Formats: sequence, C-alpha cells, structure tokens
Amino acid sequence: MALPFTTLDVFTETPFQGNPLAVVTIPPGTVLTQAQKQTIAREFNLSETTFVHDVEASSTPTDTRRFDIFTPSAEIPFAGHPTIGTAAFLYSSGVRTLLAKAGPIRIERTGDGALRAAVPHNIRLHQKRLSVCLDPGPGAGPTLTLQAEVARAEHEAPLFSIVKGMTFALIELPSLEHLGAVTVGGRPDLPAELLDDGWRDGWVTRRYYFVRLSSHQSAEGGRTVHKIRTRMIKLTMEDPATGSAACALSSYLSLYVLQDRSATFEITQGVEMGRESKLLLDIEVATGFDGERKLGALHLGGKAVPVMSGSIMTPP
Repeated sequence: MALPFTTLDVFTETPFQGNPLAVVTIPPGTVLTQAQKQTIAREFNLSETTFVHDVEASSTPTDTRRFDIFTPSAEIPFAGHPTIGTAAFLYSSGVRTLLAKAGPIRIERTGDGALRAAVPHNIRLHQKRLSVCLDPGPGAGPTLTLQAEVARAEHEAPLFSIVKGMTFALIELPSLEHLGAVTVGGRPDLPAELLDDGWRDGWVTRRYYFVRLSSHQSAEGGRTVHKIRTRMIKLTMEDPATGSAACALSSYLSLYVLQDRSATFEITQGVEMGRESKLLLDIEVATGFDGERKLGALHLGGKAVPVMSGSIMTPP
C-alpha cells in the first residue's frame, strides 16, 4: 500500500529555505507499526517526519488530528517545526487542534498569515551545568581564540527541558562572530547523567548557541521584543530551525534572566547553512503566591510552504 506524503519548508515563506519536513498521511483504518514509521522516517532522512492519523469525513470532532513525530532514529514527544509544518498542511482542511505525545496543541492564524501554536510544556532547569570544555587543539590566530571562547561559554551553559525528553544546552555567545566560529562535529555527545533524576528517559539533547542582538518595547501592547540569532548543533549535523529549542530558550530567558511579564522573541536560525528560518515566540510569565516566576502561556509561530508531494510505499 502507498501512503501519501507532502514535504514543506517550515519557518519560511520561501521554498528551499527554512527547515524541511515530511508529512505522511495514514488513511482511516490503516495501522502502521512503530517499526514501519521508523523505517519511513529513516528513508526521508530529514530531521523529523510526522505521521497524521486521518479520520473519516463524518467523524467528530473533525477539527482534531493525532500526529506522531519521528526523527530518523526515534519517536519524540514534541518538536516545533513538525508542529508548525503539520499545522500548515492541515489548516485549510479545518484542523485547529493537533494531538502530540506531549499533549494537545491548539492552532490559530495570526494577522500576517503565520500559524501560531499553543505549546504544551513541562519545563525543568536541571541542577548541573554543561561541564564539557574541549581543548580547541593546535593552531593560532583569531579563529582559535573564538573557538576557545565558545568552549568556555559551553562550560557553564544551563540545561533546560521544555518537556521530558527534549532538553537543550543553552549556550550564550557574545557576538555573531563567535556564533559563526561554532563548528559542526567539534563537540562530543552529551551524557544523560547531566540531567536530574527522573528526566533521563528519552534523552534528546542538543547544543543551542545564541546571541542576543537587541531588545525594544513594542508599539502595540507594551510587550518587550527580543531579537536573537541561534544555531543548533549535534555532532555532525546542524539544524536550520529548531522550534522546541526556541521554546526552551525563550522560556529560560523569561524565567531566569529577564524580568518581562510579556515578551516576544524573534529568533533567526539557519543563516550559516544557507537556510534562513524565522521563528516567533510569545511568552507570558506569572508570579505565584510564593513570589516564584512561573511560565504561563507559550506560543510558537511561523510560516510554511509546500515543496513536493507524492506517495511512499508501506514498509513490510
């Protein structure tokens, strides 16, 4: 049996920019095993592939779809660009709620035509800091100095989970020059022992480098707008857009670094690899009776454009 699929470039309105995503539709009555989904995701070999469980036209509610998110090696509970890309694929069909393993995600359209997702979250700032600090190796000149400074920045980076199984080392760098000096394949994988007890299952972690560019007050609503450039690196790969990492970063900054109650984060990623992506985060912070700042609403926004469609054979 052949399954229909569409690929979209996410967090962009320009084809062949942003982060590519494959969306595979599972027709009503069809059942795929975990192994079959994993085989298909490995065949696409994109950072993520989603599987939408379609429903009969007469089913209720028709505005809700369950979807699964797979990397080439594992299923994950939540990811940003698969959520926005899948929402863009389904929105014209009247779908307004996506059911991910992490929870329900409500979708709405913004005034500029982007889609905005209410992100489920179960946050955690882990006790340990990223303690990996590599010797940049032999050499001389400004590149070596920048790489050594990047390594020092990694050493004290916080580890922050947006949900269980999705954790990021948030590494702040002082300039875009430092961001450009980050090398793919230059750092080892991160051990699960860095995470707090009870948070190590489904360990998915990446190094998320960022530079804070500017902040200003919005003319509408009094929100503070923060502009940030980022890169996401894991071993031998770089990701052009990482919505879950952007959610983690904006949540961490809002709760532990900044003092805003309402903030918007305009995040640009993928520039260094030629696939510029634009992510928009809206954060609301509340203060509990104990005075502790707590994450309230978290929304991730962006655009997506279809690139190709076809069918893929069902694996045995």
